[in-house]
Amino acid sequence: MEPQEKILATSLELFYKYGIKRVTMDDIAKELGMSKKTIYQFYKEKDDLVNQLCETEMLKHEQIFEELFQKSTDPIHEIILIANNMREMMMNINPIFFLDLQKFHPVALKRFQEFKQNCAFNHISRNIKKGIDMGVYRSDFNIAFAAQYRLAQLDMLMFGNYFSFENINFVNAHELLLDMFIYGICTDSGNKLLTKYKKIK
Repeated sequence: MEPQEKILATSLELFYKYGIKRVTMDDIAKELGMSKKTIYQFYKEKDDLVNQLCETEMLKHEQIFEELFQKSTDPIHEIILIANNMREMMMNINPIFFLDLQKFHPVALKRFQEFKQNCAFNHISRNIKKGIDMGVYRSDFNIAFAAQYRLAQLDMLMFGNYFSFENINFVNAHELLLDMFIYGICTDSGNKLLTKYKKIK
């Protein structure tokens, strides 16, 4: 792994675990076993590191979404694959990470929001349209509104003060919100297909 890639990977792990604000460049250097001077050769400051990290992660997730779409056998299978991927990611994230991103890193936040409004919105809309065409989703609702509603769920989870995570953890909260969304748009045949995939999982 190249030094720049190693810095990004280690920083992301620390930011996910402790939040962005609590992690200093000294912490990152210590975890890497390298000097801050080496880190500053690639990133002029912490905010620059966060911005480049966000850009790298968004590009990676764009690729992941497309790969899962190609791998899926139907729209509900795609949802399950994406949910599994998000579960693995969220298991390692302290919710404070997203609040820190919102409060202290506007450029990275803007990139994340662009990813949601473009890439994520397009994938959700495509999934819904295909599901309607296959008869596994209802056809009596507005696709664009439903896609925006799904993104609003994620905003509530990541950036709102709606949940304390004292009685439910971050991962389970996301899965509950996703269930409320997907079961709400499924037809009877879609519900049966979703239940089948959940049993396989």
